[in-house]
Parts: sequence; structure tokens; C-alpha cells
Amino acid sequence: MLDPRSRKHLAAAAQSLVVVADLADIGERSRVFRSRARNELQTLRRGLHLPSTVWAELSREDQHRLLCLTSAEVLARGEAISHRSAALLRGLPLVGGWPTRVETTVRAASGLTSTTALRRHRRAEHPIVEQLLGLPVTSEAQTVVDVAATCPFASAVVVADAALWRAHRTGGEEGVSLLRADIAALAQHLGAARGSARARRVIEVADHRADRPGESLSRVAMIELGAELPELQVEVIGLSGRHYWVDFGWPELGIVAEFDGKAKYTDPEFLRGRTAQQAVYGEKLREDDIRPMVSGFGRWDWETARSLDLMAGRLHALGVPVRSRRASVLLSGI
Repeated sequence: MLDPRSRKHLAAAAQSLVVVADLADIGERSRVFRSRARNELQTLRRGLHLPSTVWAELSREDQHRLLCLTSAEVLARGEAISHRSAALLRGLPLVGGWPTRVETTVRAASGLTSTTALRRHRRAEHPIVEQLLGLPVTSEAQTVVDVAATCPFASAVVVADAALWRAHRTGGEEGVSLLRADIAALAQHLGAARGSARARRVIEVADHRADRPGESLSRVAMIELGAELPELQVEVIGLSGRHYWVDFGWPELGIVAEFDGKAKYTDPEFLRGRTAQQAVYGEKLREDDIRPMVSGFGRWDWETARSLDLMAGRLHALGVPVRSRRASVLLSGI
């Protein structure tokens, strides 16, 4: 589930862990305490530390994944990593609110409560759990439903879209149908519980064609604005006769648009051996080839995707009908 870079970084970090219980020598323990006082060690939980330089080199996602991977000793019998923590372990993207503790699920009858290391969600029944990276983790479908029921609508759609996109990549239309059916069944099982209505709404709008979080968040903004919704991953034939795929398209209006995040020009996965300058120039040539064939071509970034006001202005400028223009921010902290 995790990309090779994350696996490599996490494996390297694991080699640098400092476990106080493993230090028999009093002098070694004293050195650990002094290092903590000098902020040379990052405390993951009581008795477990990592050199601050190593911690700082990890992405925010991998920092939390490391907390999850080192939580085995503090998990109770029958407890499973869940919600946003499970999403991160499964390589699903998070936007907006970030977990500061490992999120888990326990039976309500267990009497277990949250600790400084674990944010425990209580439920009457056991969730659907799989073994992942040596840990009990809620299944893909269960994770999507848990996030949908407890997180903001926009955050949940990002996770649901990503799960369905991955299902399509590995199993095609059948994979999408199977995962969607599992998600729908679990959401139905929520009944009238808190968050159930939001979970069902998330499932209704989730779309496997959104292959990046920025695209998902853009679509949520359009939904909240009551805008005419676009087709996703639309084919356009350029002036040269070349075929392109754009993120959003309103074929009846002749309008296309793209989410243009920084990763497109900085992430090696997107660059594919090109320099950032080559990527920018390539995008310019692509847009120059498409523009003569459409009535409108738009681009926006994270700032616009997370702001209803900015998104409304951008859609109006493109000529996309919008029923509401209210100033608001979908998600903060992106």
C-alpha cells in the first residue's frame, strides 16, 4: 500500500529508534535524558525516542506512519488501527485535520479509553480488520466509512476517491464495483448513528476518476457551491491532432480546467526525469495546443480548491454556472 520511498524512509528511521527499556546501562539512560533535554531526541511515546534530525527528515505522513508502526506494544487485545491512521498506513491521502495520536477502534464493552499515545474510538461491534505491515488495521472499505463518518465532508471525499481510484487501477471497473459495494454495505450498517448521513453522502459523490486529492477537493467545492458539475478525465483533441486528458470538462459548454498543484513540477513521480523548467514548458505547449479547441481553459491550485469564494470566482470567469457564491474555506492546514 505504501510507495517505495515511504517504505525506505520508514525502514531507515526504524534503525535509529531509541528504546529506553533496552538500555541496561544507567549511563546510557542518562545520556538519553540529557539528549531529550537538549531537544536532540523526538519522543514518540514514553520510553521511545528518535533522533530529532531523523524525525525532521520524514514527511508529515511518514511521521504519523512511524507512530503507527511502533504502536504494536501499546495496542490492547482486539484493538485495531483505524480512521485517519489506517488511511495513512494504507497510503490514502489526508487533507485538512491531522491526527496527533494513533487512531484506533476498540469494543465499547472493553472499557478502554484514550491515552496520550492512542485516540480510541469505541463501537459496539468489531470492525472489519486485516493484517497490514504486521499490525491489525481496518479494511479499506471500513477505513473509508470510518473517515466518512467522523471527518469533514471534503476530507472524507478525498479518501474515498483515492480508495476507488486505486481499486480501479488494480481491478478495473469490477474492482471499483466490489469496493463500492463493501463501502455501501458498511455505511448502511451505521443506521442512524452519528455521522451516518455524511458517510452516505460521501459514498454518493465519491468517484474513482479523481486521481489526485486536489481534484477531489475541487469537486467538493463545486458541489458545495451548487455549480454545474464537470465530467472527470475528459479527452480533448488539440490543434495539432494530439489527444490529451484534462481533469475537468464541461463538454456542452466547451470548457475544460485542470488542478495545477506544486507536485506536478516538483515530485519525481510527475516529472518522470524532467527538470521543473521542462515540466513548466511542457505544460505551456500542451495548453497552447488545447486552447484553440475550447471556449475556456482554466487552472487553479490548492488555495483556490480549498476556498469556496475563490473557486466561485474562477468558475464564474470560465463561464460555468454557479448557484451560490459564499465566502468560506473548505479545509484549513493544507
